[in-house]
Amino acid sequence: MAIGTNPGGGTLSGTTTASAVSGVATFSGLSIDRSGTGYTLTAASAALTTATSATFNITAAAPTKVGFTVQPANSTAGVAISPAVQVAVQDSFDNTVTSASATITVAIGTNPGSGTLSGTTTVATSGGVATFSNLSIDKSGTGYTLAATATGLTAATSGNFNVGPPRPPAWLRGPTDERHRRLSALAAVQVAVQDAFGNTVTSSTASVTVAIGANPGGGTLSGTTSVAASAGIASFSNLSIDKSGTGYTLTAAAGA
Repeated sequence: MAIGTNPGGGTLSGTTTASAVSGVATFSGLSIDRSGTGYTLTAASAALTTATSATFNITAAAPTKVGFTVQPANSTAGVAISPAVQVAVQDSFDNTVTSASATITVAIGTNPGSGTLSGTTTVATSGGVATFSNLSIDKSGTGYTLAATATGLTAATSGNFNVGPPRPPAWLRGPTDERHRRLSALAAVQVAVQDAFGNTVTSSTASVTVAIGANPGGGTLSGTTSVAASAGIASFSNLSIDKSGTGYTLTAAAGA
């Protein structure tokens, strides 16, 4: 005896070979571990013509746990994880118990970036499945996990996923005070490409341009004012301003 049509990808267990008695073989302990509609069994014996059973269905067993059916994917800090994370009420064979009603809560498990989980973190199941459509984490990090819990059921931990950066440039280190220096180079200025939470986007090679913002002395900025970022950081090593003044600022820009 073996599975013929296998809509659920199940495995047949039990004693699958039996000797006929008075021409009849009895299989009393057969089971299939995956739910599905339209299974068949096939029976074969040496040179005899095989037979296929009528179709039958396998339904889920009693609920025992929760499980991630759509795992969290790699995402960007502050941006909703996509596709939406889904957690199901399951039996001991990982089948979704579509008749189950439960309230499932997710939280950060492993937290390599000390991030905070935002969005709707507690959702009632529909058809045995809870969908979390707006989850996000605010800090970048490699190897986050989510943990899912529901009252009376065994908890589950997701697979690992990463949260990475981007955002507009921001000052990583500002210029030194030039009130008493004229036509001398500023100490090296660095500008980082960051995400909305201040994480440096180390994959960025954006071209960053600096200019005088507040200009109390009517000065002119000299030196290399446009630099491509390396590992997300643009370094300006030879900037200078030719007029003294109190309260200068520089501005940094990089495309969008």
